[in-house]
Amino acid sequence: MSTAKVDPITRAAIDWMLRLESGQACPSERQVFKAWLAENPAHLAAWQRVAGVLKAPVADLHSVERRSPGQLQAARRALLASASPSGKKALQGGLLLVLLGLGAAGLVDRVTPLTGLTADYQTATGERKTIELADGSLLTLNARSAVDVEFSSGQRRVRLRAGELQVDVAADARRPFVVATAQGQVQALGTRFMVRQDTDESLASVQQHSVQLDTLGGLQRRIETGQAVSFTATQIDPQTPTSRSQTDWLAGRVELHDEPLSALIEALRPYQTGMLRISPEAARVRVFGVFPLDNTPQTLSALAQTLPIKVTRYGPWLTLIDVRG
Repeated sequence: MSTAKVDPITRAAIDWMLRLESGQACPSERQVFKAWLAENPAHLAAWQRVAGVLKAPVADLHSVERRSPGQLQAARRALLASASPSGKKALQGGLLLVLLGLGAAGLVDRVTPLTGLTADYQTATGERKTIELADGSLLTLNARSAVDVEFSSGQRRVRLRAGELQVDVAADARRPFVVATAQGQVQALGTRFMVRQDTDESLASVQQHSVQLDTLGGLQRRIETGQAVSFTATQIDPQTPTSRSQTDWLAGRVELHDEPLSALIEALRPYQTGMLRISPEAARVRVFGVFPLDNTPQTLSALAQTLPIKVTRYGPWLTLIDVRG
C-alpha cells in the first residue's frame, strides 16, 4: 500500500469533475474541458482515473452542497490552492474530507456516527460492543451501529437505526422479542439471530431456532436456522450464505468464498476511520480467504500483495483501491 501526493494534473481533473458535476458548467466551459483533455495524454489518463474512482464521493459532495451551501466552492479553492508545504500537507490529510463532502462534522462522524448520538446504544468506528439487556438478553453491535431499546409489559422491542446486531434472546413467554428496521420487523421464535440495516433494505439471518419476519408492506416469512433473507417493505428475497449473512464479525473477522472484492471492502468500511473507495474494475475481483477487521491497513496491504490491485492512501482520510495498470 502506497501513500500518494495529489499531483497538479490530478488536482485539475478533480476540479473539472466538480465543475461538470455541479450542473452549472456552461457550453464554453465544456469546450475548454474537451480541449484540456486533448491537450495531453496525461490529462485524459488523470480524468479516467478520477472519474472511475471518485465519482461516488463527488455525488456525496453535491448532496452535502444542497444541505450546506459552500462545500463545493471550498473544495475547489482547496484543490486549486498554491502548492505551499502547508497546503500540500493539508491536501494529503484532512482537507480531502472537503472533496468527499465532509467538513468538521464529517470528521467527527467518521469516528463516532452522528446519526447514533441520541440512540440508547451505539458503537463508534472500529468498535464492537455486547450489552446485557434488562431481561437478560445479550445484544451485540457491530461497528458503527445504533439501536433504541423499548421494553414494556407486553413487548421487548429493539429498533435498529443503523448497522448490524446479533441478539441472544432470553426466554420470556409473556413478552415477544422484536427487532425493528426501516423495512419491517423480525420477531424471535427462538434464541439467536442477526439483523442488518442497509441503505435501502434490511437483512436477517438465523443462527439458532427461527424468527418471524413481517415487512411494512404486509409480507410475512418464517426464517429457520441457517437461512437468511434480505427484505424491503414490499419484497423478501432468500439469500445464499455470503459474508453479509454470516456472523464472523463477532470474532473480528470476515470470511469470503469466491465473492467480489466489493463485499470485503463493504465489511471493512465500518472499521476504517477514513474513506474507502474502490473502482468498478477492482470491485469485481474475486476473493477467497479469512480477513481481520480490526486492522484495515494490514488487511489492505495483504490484498495488494496477493490480488491484481493497487491500494493508494491519500493521507489518513482517503484510500483508493483500483486494479493494477
